[in-house]
Amino acid sequence: MNKKPISPVCWVPTVYFAMGLPFVALSMVSVLMFSDMEVSNAQIAFWTSLIMLPWTLKPLWSPFLEMFKTKKYFVVATEIITGLAFALVALSLPLPDFFRYAIALMGIIALSGATHDIAGDGVYLTELTATQQAKYIGWQGAFYNVAKIIGTGLLVYLAGFLKDEYEGPAEDAVLYSWTVIMIILGVVMFALGIYHTRMLPSGKHAHSVTSFSQSMAELWNVIRNFFTKKHIVYYICFIILYRFAEG
Repeated sequence: MNKKPISPVCWVPTVYFAMGLPFVALSMVSVLMFSDMEVSNAQIAFWTSLIMLPWTLKPLWSPFLEMFKTKKYFVVATEIITGLAFALVALSLPLPDFFRYAIALMGIIALSGATHDIAGDGVYLTELTATQQAKYIGWQGAFYNVAKIIGTGLLVYLAGFLKDEYEGPAEDAVLYSWTVIMIILGVVMFALGIYHTRMLPSGKHAHSVTSFSQSMAELWNVIRNFFTKKHIVYYICFIILYRFAEG
């Protein structure tokens, strides 16, 4: 008897929520946390910008993921790694040199999160037909934005609430509130990883590569095909300027 396929409703929202949460936690929430913990603005600006680079550079290693396991494997593994790393960030906050350890762990989260994006998109593209992809594309954006709202709204509000309600020195209140937030992020990401072990299709139907040279050839073909498209200059200008005013 063939196993009944899992409805995309059961995994598309959660995969894209899991994509958005680490990104917003590192790009926005961590800035507020470090500022609360009296890290200098110069350090915050430099290091938080640096750890966001994996999301920009992720196309460079995306072909190599085709060489190993399935896309589901990478989605689940990165969610669990991200969850554990957030928990370790929480444990690092009371340490005297906490910023060094927290930033290093967030660098791991960034690499994991960027890899998760590649694998999650891969599952979406390989498991859904073109019609289904068009049908569920709104779910992608909606739940990615839900993660942003929860990260920059609910979690930041909760941090402030916990800080105000804490009965003790102000420094302890800050430490307590952000430790709780990091633990919540860790638990949510770890739980999503466990959930996706059962509910996520494998993404195994994608074309795969078997060697380093083949993966590099695949990457070069993607880059070459992109930059040889007709009107590519207009496309690049659109990509750069689309959110220029907002930035």
